[in-house]
Amino acid sequence: MKFSKKKSETKQINLRDVFVFYPVSFDDVQYAIDTLSNDTALVVSFEKTDDKSMQRFLDFLSGAIYALKGRVVQLAQRDFLFVPQMTEVLFDD
Repeated sequence: MKFSKKKSETKQINLRDVFVFYPVSFDDVQYAIDTLSNDTALVVSFEKTDDKSMQRFLDFLSGAIYALKGRVVQLAQRDFLFVPQMTEVLFDD
C-alpha cells in the first residue's frame, strides 16, 4: 500500500516504526493529534475503548488528519492507521 502523491516528495517509513496507541477515553485524543502533527504515522487500536468514545475519537481524529492532508485506513474492526501527508508506509513480508 502506498499513501503518497509524488514519490520524490515522500518520507518512507516501515510499518514496524509506526506508533501504536491504545486510547482509553476521549481525553486521549490530544496526544494522538500531537503525534500526527509531528509527522508520525499512528495506528489507533480501540480495544480498550467503549463504542461511544471510539466513535467520538474517530470523528475528531478523522477531522484532524483531513486538516493535516493525511489519510486514514481501517486495518481491522477496531484498528485504524492514520498517515500524515507525504508519508509512505512500507509493509514487510
